[in-house]
Amino acid sequence: MPPRVQGIEDISKPLQKSRLNKKGLCDYVVNVASGCLHGCTFCYVPSTPVIRTNQESLRSKGVNDPQMDWGNYLFVRESLPEKLEEQISRKRKWTISNSGQGVTLLCSGTDPYQNRRVSSISRQSIQILSNHKKRVRVLTRSPLWVSDLDILTNPQITIGMSIPHLEDDLSRQIEPYAPLPSDRYKALRQGQASGCRIFVAMAPTPPVLSRHQIHVTLSNILAIEPEVIFWEPINARGSNGRRMRSAGLAWVESVSDKQTWATDFLRQWDLVEDVASQLGCLERLHVWPDPELKKYTTDHSRIDKWLYRQTCEHWGEL
Repeated sequence: MPPRVQGIEDISKPLQKSRLNKKGLCDYVVNVASGCLHGCTFCYVPSTPVIRTNQESLRSKGVNDPQMDWGNYLFVRESLPEKLEEQISRKRKWTISNSGQGVTLLCSGTDPYQNRRVSSISRQSIQILSNHKKRVRVLTRSPLWVSDLDILTNPQITIGMSIPHLEDDLSRQIEPYAPLPSDRYKALRQGQASGCRIFVAMAPTPPVLSRHQIHVTLSNILAIEPEVIFWEPINARGSNGRRMRSAGLAWVESVSDKQTWATDFLRQWDLVEDVASQLGCLERLHVWPDPELKKYTTDHSRIDKWLYRQTCEHWGEL
């Protein structure tokens, strides 16, 4: 494992409006840190403006290559809870779009439970949002959230984990420092038993998954009774294609250009929907299509159906 660069950073306005309502995820995001230690090779975050426009600052903190070194640096926003309380207390208007439903997501650019230090900031942030009666969605790859079941078992909070498949060996190649899918699954079972609202991001799926593997994954996911199952395939875009190649993932070449990526996306989409239909969970499946697919298919309505679509979850009154 390469040496890791860690520290703290400040942020003036931790609550940010988000365009992830396009995916039915939220209207706001809170990111409790900059960087992430899971080292997921497919992660798109290093290619987003939040990292690209901050590269010089990251280099001054000891990060040689913010794109390729993703997974080896983390800057925790320790003052975030105090700033979040101040910002929400002053906020006069709260956006509640049809697809975002006024939800705040922790987190869009890092994992909110990747270690105990970050988990503490996340717990405080969730408590603040709950105290202000806001809807909260938590998305993580770490089982550490089960230590916060006392606050997460709440009808205005939904907790989800990324489980693209249940192949631990494959996961170790693709997301080298993240907890194994089997451990994530155990955490979700524990959350379900405690009465948590549960969702699953069966994403992003690699192109090497067979129909049988998808069937096994979806069957096991259904056993924990998630309210919604999000899905999308791996997208080799920006620097993540280079990181996947650097990790020795030969199959990335099969989705490395736009045409092959689009062909595989549509192939996997058909397969996942077919298996979901067979298992009787098609109504829970929520697809995250990339609008760029329109350049490679004439069936634009299939893509438009899912853009800015509300999830099948049921939220109570705010």
